[in-house]
Amino acid sequence: MSILIIEHSNLTGSDRLGQRLLEDGHRLQVVRVHLGEQLPTDLDEIDGVISCGGPQDPTCDEPWVEQELNLLRTANKIELPVFGLCLGSQLLARALGGELSTCEKPEMGWYEVTLSPVGCSDFILTGQPWTGQQFQWHNWQVSTLPDGAVLLASSEYCKVQAWMIGINSYAVQYHPECTKERIESWIKDDVALLNDAGISTSKIEEDTENNFNEYTRLTDRLFDSISQILMPMHTRLSRQRQ
Repeated sequence: MSILIIEHSNLTGSDRLGQRLLEDGHRLQVVRVHLGEQLPTDLDEIDGVISCGGPQDPTCDEPWVEQELNLLRTANKIELPVFGLCLGSQLLARALGGELSTCEKPEMGWYEVTLSPVGCSDFILTGQPWTGQQFQWHNWQVSTLPDGAVLLASSEYCKVQAWMIGINSYAVQYHPECTKERIESWIKDDVALLNDAGISTSKIEEDTENNFNEYTRLTDRLFDSISQILMPMHTRLSRQRQ
């Protein structure tokens, strides 16, 4: 049994979240769909699914998209734990009937995110501040949540920053998983896009230096919840014994 990590780009992955899961004893099955690696045809050997970020338009029809949408849809239906990161959040929403749109203003850098009343009391976000800085890198968003989904957090420019549906499917538009090196690689890769949007690379670098220690402290708490509550080891061990 393993947690399926779906990667969509060489510059995006589970990073610190994946490392934390490994440290806690989880097994990870990483599938790099952008390189043509194939997703599993069923979820019999899967404990949970993490859909990572990526540069793709979430409404695209690349060869892997339909299979991932079906996999996310099935995982949610059978109440297998799912966690979506940025593009992963958008794909999960698309799979479950939500609507997507481009952002009026892209969020690239550090932005204030505020929890909803439900978000303040949800176990996944336990220990997170009512309002705090989150690292963002997107110009698409979930504009309408799927039926039955619950809003957990919003920002000034993006209403759907975190959400849940059912009891085991969660997603965030922001990036809790990043290392400093990952952030630096995105800045270098997207210099032209940042310039076009009027976003200062030096400001992102300055904000990263100022925010990163607190960011790692709080996102480590989020990883606690994902590793120990959403995708706990005892679930995998009990399924192995069946």
